[in-house]
Amino acid sequence: MYHKQGEMLAKVQDILGDDFLSLSISSYQLSEDFDSGIARLTCKVSNAVTGQPLFTVESEGTGIIDALFNGLKAQLAPEYSSLNSISFNDFSVKGIMSTRNAASGSDAEGQVELSVLSSEEHTFGFTATSRSISRASVEATLKAVGYFVNSERAFIQVYNILQHYRTEGRTDLVTKYQLLLSQMVEVTSYTEVIQQIKQKELTS
Repeated sequence: MYHKQGEMLAKVQDILGDDFLSLSISSYQLSEDFDSGIARLTCKVSNAVTGQPLFTVESEGTGIIDALFNGLKAQLAPEYSSLNSISFNDFSVKGIMSTRNAASGSDAEGQVELSVLSSEEHTFGFTATSRSISRASVEATLKAVGYFVNSERAFIQVYNILQHYRTEGRTDLVTKYQLLLSQMVEVTSYTEVIQQIKQKELTS
C-alpha cells in the first residue's frame, strides 16, 4: 500500500464499524472479441461480510479490469462521486513460481497489483493473489473501488461530526476532528466530494 494507505484504512474501518463495505464476486461471465477489442462482463456483486446481493454488473471494456471498473462505477459513482476522480496509472502481473504444483508451472499463483491515482495525485496500490489471474484481477479491482467508497463514506461522516461540534461550540472536539479530516484528505480522492457537500449546504 502507498501514501499512509494501510494506516488510514484502519481508521476508516474504525469510523464505519459494521457499515464498512466489502465487495465480493463469486462468479462472472466474460466474453471478449479480439477483433473489436471489446470485453463484455456480467456478474453479481455482494456484500462479502453478510452475503447480501447488492447489484448486477453488465458492462464493457478493453479487458476484465476495465469492464469491471466501468460496471462498478456505473452502479456506485452516482452515490460515491470520488470514483469519478480516480484513474488507474499502472498495473503489473507477476507469477509466483515457487507455488506451482504442476511440472509445467502454469498453475502457479499470480499476483496482480493495481496502482490508482487520486484527484490530489496521490498513488494507492491494491494487490490480490490467486492461481487464477482473472480472479486476482477481479479481487484487486474490488479492493480499489471498495477503498475509495469506504473512504468517501468515512470522510462525509467525519465532516458531519465536525460541523455538529462546531455548532455546539465544542472547540476541543473540533480540533480533534479537524485533524482527522485533514489526514483523510491526504488518503482519498475528495475533490468532487467537497463540491457535493458544499452544494448540499447551499441548497439546504
